[in-house]
Amino acid sequence: MLDVSDIYHTGFVVADIEQAQAEFSALFGVRWTQVEERAMPVVTPEGTREVRLRFAYSQGGEPRIELLEPVTGTAWETPQHSFGPGAAHHVGVWAPDFAATSERLVEAGFERVLTFDDGSGRASRFAYHRLPSGGIVELIDVTRKAELEAWFEGAAYPAAGTST
Repeated sequence: MLDVSDIYHTGFVVADIEQAQAEFSALFGVRWTQVEERAMPVVTPEGTREVRLRFAYSQGGEPRIELLEPVTGTAWETPQHSFGPGAAHHVGVWAPDFAATSERLVEAGFERVLTFDDGSGRASRFAYHRLPSGGIVELIDVTRKAELEAWFEGAAYPAAGTST
């Protein structure tokens, strides 16, 4: 259903992005994008809501590391189930035919637990799907790849929409 070669990042939900950046930099020697702070409408199983998200990505090529601060009541909460605090939160995958891929995952039993709310009622820009085992896969619309890769390496954050 998904191609492992389309995986491009691993996301971590962390209490303090700057501290986590310092730790990953010391360990892997990576540089970072600016920390972005964005308000965005999202759809969760409980409904639509506006959230404030802080995040950053590693620079220097794939695989990338994404750091996000927790957002209570969303898929971005601090992991507390089988993976525990500080563990990898999700794997990010470029998704061709994004909306159809998200729907296929839902039909296969991989619940969509969060997506950007563009008002259409469908998955938009990014979608988080929970595996029955507890893991999370984030689909990112591949049509945004060029602009996001430019941001990863130092361009301004893309103005058209929000992605993680």
